[in-house]
Amino acid sequence: LGAPSVNYSRMNLHTMQHGPQDDETVRAGSLEILHSRDDGPNRTLFSMASKLQGTDTLGERWEADEMGSDFPLKDVDLVIMNPPFTANDKRGQKFTGEAKKEMQRHELRIRDGLLKRDEEAGVVINTNSVRTFFTPLADQLLREGRGVIAKVLPATACIGASGEHERRFLAGRFHIERIITSHDPKRINFSENTGIHESLLICRRRNGREETPPTEFVSLRQMPATAKEALEAADAIAAGSETWGSRTFWPADRIEAGDWTPVQWYDGSLAEAVRQIEDSPGLEPLSARHAVGPAGQRIQDAFRRCDPDAPGAVPGFHSVSSQIRRTMNGQNDVWYQPKPEKSRLAERYLAQRSQLLLPMRFRTTNGRLTAVWTPTPSFGWWVPVEISDERTGNALAAWCNSTPVRLMLLNRRARTLTYPVWQLEHLRELRIPKPDSFAWNALAAAYTKACDLDLLPMHQANECPARKIIDRSAALALNIDEAQIGEWRRRLAREPTVSNEPGSPCCT
Repeated sequence: LGAPSVNYSRMNLHTMQHGPQDDETVRAGSLEILHSRDDGPNRTLFSMASKLQGTDTLGERWEADEMGSDFPLKDVDLVIMNPPFTANDKRGQKFTGEAKKEMQRHELRIRDGLLKRDEEAGVVINTNSVRTFFTPLADQLLREGRGVIAKVLPATACIGASGEHERRFLAGRFHIERIITSHDPKRINFSENTGIHESLLICRRRNGREETPPTEFVSLRQMPATAKEALEAADAIAAGSETWGSRTFWPADRIEAGDWTPVQWYDGSLAEAVRQIEDSPGLEPLSARHAVGPAGQRIQDAFRRCDPDAPGAVPGFHSVSSQIRRTMNGQNDVWYQPKPEKSRLAERYLAQRSQLLLPMRFRTTNGRLTAVWTPTPSFGWWVPVEISDERTGNALAAWCNSTPVRLMLLNRRARTLTYPVWQLEHLRELRIPKPDSFAWNALAAAYTKACDLDLLPMHQANECPARKIIDRSAALALNIDEAQIGEWRRRLAREPTVSNEPGSPCCT
């Protein structure tokens, strides 16, 4: 819109009414389709839309009978969409404060109406993101017996806890046929003007199949740059060729449970490796015996950064820089001072400091550490893990820097695939050896041997002496051959989101 040389009147384009209207109501654009059943049975798309006559008349109304046809709001065969990913607090900035609030209230009414008539669809909507409205919208438009959705979505929507309702909803009503993700480091998205990894989801009504086929995950090593290349890639994928990338098939029961984790791996075997690790009988969740927290944001709320000699100054861990974080034996990089108005909260957090810290964020292309041990109890954007003694803390620091733990962490990436952020619930779910594991002695010894050695970034893991020392003890915890972890380490180092290089034509 806004190109003065374009004649919009010759295009079959329409804009949904959005924002304050002349009759002092507000409209929610495409989201009004979800509201249509509440407003009456005869609503149609064109009855809620305006035809684009030009950039100077975007608000003009247009009547469907000019074309002698109309567009239905149900029984559609195919929906193709690229819904907006913008967070709600950044939307509607062109409107006044009161108009923006009324629009948000209107969207909540649309959500509440959907909850009343279709609770499964309603719980998909997360009011922090307008994108989540569009999944039940597509479901409402499609035919009951057949229908296909092709939809662009953030890759992390296939992974994070906040997207689980949406994943379960889609898998319950559709066969998730294929999910295509770009692992091309130079072109990670399908959309314009975005810097996040994106996926293309294709799902089809189940058609009463007794057994749902597996889902095909396609990881592109190179994003097609032209229409010709796009057709070549599509034909190759349909023919089962891996010339444009790799393929992984994931069982329907895992898809229906909300596990779509292969989306983030170029080498899909790493998603299967994580399942093997997490299902190991010798491991248990970290939170079973160790408290984890407070989160980094809580520390920022109760403390402010200060000079080392400021009154009440305590050491903190903030940076994940590969230049600062090089060894498991870590030193603080900032100092914190309690905010006077948050003194009681600060006192509580001070009691939760620990010598073992886990990061809440990580740079996959150059990051080195996924746990540090520090002589002085600390906290910050590195999260404290409660421990009973130094030896246990040392052993856990070694374990949490092992390849198995890195795989578990990277299997739960949030926000972006190359700079993931983890929530406390993800860190608490990390598996660690059970108390009776004979690996504890080996892990403690590995820490002693490797604590002052530089850990190389993941793409150099195969040439990192410290990493090999740690992984040798980790193999004992999993009761597997050391060569198996070595193979995981090699495959992880070759991941495009780790190496920052395109994936190999064949995953071997």
